[in-house]
Amino acid sequence: MKWLSALVVAATISNSGCSYCGPEQHAITTSANSLTLGGDIATRQIQYVTYRLTEPPASHDVFEFLFNTLEGSANGEGVAFTLKGTDAITQGVVWLVLALPVSLRQGDEYSVGATSSIDVDSPAQTGFWGAHDLAQPNKADVAFVVSTYTFPPPLFTPNFTAVSTTGTIRVANRTPGHLQLDLNLSFTDANGSVRTVTGDAQANTEKFAALCN
Repeated sequence: MKWLSALVVAATISNSGCSYCGPEQHAITTSANSLTLGGDIATRQIQYVTYRLTEPPASHDVFEFLFNTLEGSANGEGVAFTLKGTDAITQGVVWLVLALPVSLRQGDEYSVGATSSIDVDSPAQTGFWGAHDLAQPNKADVAFVVSTYTFPPPLFTPNFTAVSTTGTIRVANRTPGHLQLDLNLSFTDANGSVRTVTGDAQANTEKFAALCN
């Protein structure tokens, strides 16, 4: 009967799918239902706002800090994540980095404490994700860039980079693994041009079984 028991176990493992093939896998998705770009340009939608982060390419420390914060951890000072979309008229690539206090309590509203700079052409995406030292406690740090994408070679050329920001970010909904924000932000670049971003933003964790070979 030992051979029969072994056969039953083997069949159970085979039929149970990926739960027997390795540890639980994780991912993070940032998105928006509706984001509007305006300012001293005609108002238009920011389209295709979705970004899925995994480890790799994100480093273990960066990914785990963001994942655990979204799941409910309040360790550390600030946490950063990125929204990326497309200008519906010019097809420019819109980048918005939000760095917020890790508490992220539903109903909290953060004014902007500082405007950061980012290198949208950097594969490392330093400052886009993970732990962040806030310039002012209980305020948000943000970065905002609109760039033109050309290929080949792949290159993002910024044509608007915020140097100052006003406005607010409100935590509209917060549950373990889910964060929804209401954005009302105004950005100014070095030439005095203004862009506004209003609407919602979301960050969600994903958990799934490892794929079997």
